[in-house]
Amino acid sequence: MLFDRPDVVAGSDPVLAPVAPRCQVVPGDFFHAVPAGAGTYVLKLVLHDWDDARAARILGNIRNAIIPGGRLVIIEAVMPPGDEYHHAKFLDVNMLVLSEGGRERTEEEYRMLLDEAGLTLTRVVPTAAPLSVVEAISR
Repeated sequence: MLFDRPDVVAGSDPVLAPVAPRCQVVPGDFFHAVPAGAGTYVLKLVLHDWDDARAARILGNIRNAIIPGGRLVIIEAVMPPGDEYHHAKFLDVNMLVLSEGGRERTEEEYRMLLDEAGLTLTRVVPTAAPLSVVEAISR
């Protein structure tokens, strides 16, 4: 299932053509609700666009929709501790300039956001790219 704003999913047909028979396209607004009943939800480069309050609203809507024991996969840049250079820290400065409250977060900040939404962070998996995979489960 592809769930996104109506203007985004309206242009998805050419991209989804190879998998169209297996893919449902659903327009909506994740600040209001997300389609219910899935076992896994994936957010890629979504939460960093929003301040903590709006990110928590998105996560809460997923928590309300996900099946018990379901999994949330978040793909974002995760800032490591310390003062050493890391691409996520550079992206964090970009988000400060380019968005209204968007930011990159540390593992602990993700843990707190997820906990507030009723989800439990299970692991953070760094990748060869500047992004990490943050995994959480519903409780």
